[in-house]
Amino acid sequence: MTYSEDDLKNLITCRKRISQPPRDEMRREGNTLRNEMELESLDTQHSFYVFMRQSREFSENFSIGIDYLPRDEPGRFCLLRCNGRHGGNREHPHHSHCHIHRSTAGDVNAGIRAERHIEQIGEYASYRDALFYFLKLINITESDLAKHFPEIIQADLFGGEA
Repeated sequence: MTYSEDDLKNLITCRKRISQPPRDEMRREGNTLRNEMELESLDTQHSFYVFMRQSREFSENFSIGIDYLPRDEPGRFCLLRCNGRHGGNREHPHHSHCHIHRSTAGDVNAGIRAERHIEQIGEYASYRDALFYFLKLINITESDLAKHFPEIIQADLFGGEA
């Protein structure tokens, strides 16, 4: 399949439900906390995999992303991921700021499955804030948010940390 930028944007923002929920608590794997879940578009035409990772040693180092699992071709590719700060340097100055990596249609169509478009972002500064931003961005149903992420929703209702 050939994708347009609108196709990728629509995959990110289409309404989704949680088909395989995340664990109640992130699991430890080495120095990383991990969780994941599977999603399906409400029209059942698209499937997604969400990954949530956070360093146990440096909590500002995290990554929350969504992979698209096309039904008509093998494999999957990451549509976008929200990252925290994980140390900047001359080669990667964006690492010293919260940032988003996005796939572009040109890259996906060329078989490049790395999300190379990077933009700094000010919408979040912590894992919790990034998770809330991400869950809203990818458009998960309110009932699934309330069921699987009540602490995130409660914090939003009252304008801050729960």
